Amino acid sequence: MGLQVKKKCCGKCLFGSNKIVSDARKANILIGCARKDTHFICHEATIEKKEVVCAAFYNTRTSQMIRISQRLGAIEFVD
Repeated sequence: MGLQVKKKCCGKCLFGSNKIVSDARKANILIGCARKDTHFICHEATIEKKEVVCAAFYNTRTSQMIRISQRLGAIEFVD
């Protein structure tokens, strides 16, 4: 099993119009991800106690783990 990434955005995606946080909080989250060179976990996945990279984050940003997983061919897209 590799790094799991959502196949598509959820209805309350951080990058969508129905996000559950303010624009300021979104900006802080993304700044934190960039500083730590990490990725954003989909909130739907956290509800299920899983660590699955947000589809929109994967499509628009990157992280050390994403780059490594891509080089290894270890990205697993999940529902």
